[in-house]
Amino acid sequence: MLAEAVADAERDGRRARIWCAGCSTGQEPLSLAMQFAERRETSGALMPEIVATDVSDAAVARARSGRFSQFEIQRGLPVRRMIRWFDTTGSDWVAKPDLLGMVAFRRMNLVSDPAPPGQFDVVLCRNVLLYLSTDTKAEVFPKIAKAMKPGGVLVMGGG
Repeated sequence: MLAEAVADAERDGRRARIWCAGCSTGQEPLSLAMQFAERRETSGALMPEIVATDVSDAAVARARSGRFSQFEIQRGLPVRRMIRWFDTTGSDWVAKPDLLGMVAFRRMNLVSDPAPPGQFDVVLCRNVLLYLSTDTKAEVFPKIAKAMKPGGVLVMGGG
């Protein structure tokens, strides 16, 4: 569904917009950036705008740094992508600047802060839902819905 939403935006002649809400230390948005950058190289497709937010200043700072331990980076990331998109620094792996430049990381509280400006084709709200009460989810979902383009895709988990 994510790929279809991005393709729909491209058919309309525009870059898709993706919002990773609750991005933690950045694995999800960086993984998306890698996939779409590789797709762009082979097909000439437009690179989506990827906005990644989290309530934690520390998590956003870490996401912006793109620094991951060996354990963190090898969980689901093929060696080919590790070598292409990351450099080693001691025992850590650090995302290359061109990869980090594909994602706009911002601090945001889903409950009290406004959504990022504009409307999104895709909103990923997967792991953050685990931490929200039912009442809080009832506050957050209308904000997310307002931030989505009509017919946009919402990806949830831990609901």
